Amino acid sequence: MSLIHENSFNTILLRKVESLELIDVFDVSGKKTIELSSQSNLTYLIVSSVGDLDIHIVTTWEQCSCTIFWLFLSDATHHLTASVNVSLNHSYSSATVDLISFLRKGTKITIDGSIDIWTHLDQVHGRLLEQNIVLDQNISLSTLPKLTVASHDVTAAHGAKIDTFDQQKLFYMMSRGLTKKQSETLLVEWYIHHVLEHFSEITDVEKLSIYNKLK
Repeated sequence: MSLIHENSFNTILLRKVESLELIDVFDVSGKKTIELSSQSNLTYLIVSSVGDLDIHIVTTWEQCSCTIFWLFLSDATHHLTASVNVSLNHSYSSATVDLISFLRKGTKITIDGSIDIWTHLDQVHGRLLEQNIVLDQNISLSTLPKLTVASHDVTAAHGAKIDTFDQQKLFYMMSRGLTKKQSETLLVEWYIHHVLEHFSEITDVEKLSIYNKLK
C-alpha cells in the first residue's frame, strides 16, 4: 500500500496497538484530524508548498506516540499558512514534532506549531522544533512555536531556528565544481533524506516523488 496520499483531508482513527506510516502531500487548503487510540504509534510526514493548512493530532486513550515531520518549500509564487497542533490528553503519551521550511526569494509564510499537554497526566513527553532555512532575500516569515503544559510529570521542550546553510559546506561543494544552486539542492536533499529515514516502508519511487515535490 502506498504511503503517499495527495490532498486527502479525511479524518484518520488509529486503532488500538496500530502503527501507521503516512505521508500527506498538499497543494490545496484544508483541515485534517488524526486520532490516536491506546498503544498506537504514528509516523507522519506532511509535504506542502501552497495553501492554508490546519492539521490536528489528538490522543483518545493512554500510551500513544507520534513523530510528526512537516517539510515546506515556499517562494514568491507559493504563499503558505500552516498550523499543526498535537493534543496530548492522556498519560504515557509522547509527541515529537519537526517543522522544516526552505525559504526562497519572495517567500511569505506563516507557521504555527503547538503541543498541548493537559492536566493530571503521568509520564508525558513533548518536543517541538521549527527549523527555517533561508535560501535568498526578501523573506516574510511568521513563526510561533507553542508548548502548553498543565501537568507536572512531563518532559517537554520547544524552539525555533532561522538560519542559512553552512557556508563552509557550500564553499567546499562549490570548490569541487558545483554551482551555488546545485550545492544548495544537495543540502536540501540531505534534510529530506534525514526525514525519510524514519519511514521503513517507503519505496524508492515514493522517495523520488518527495524529492521532486521539494525541488
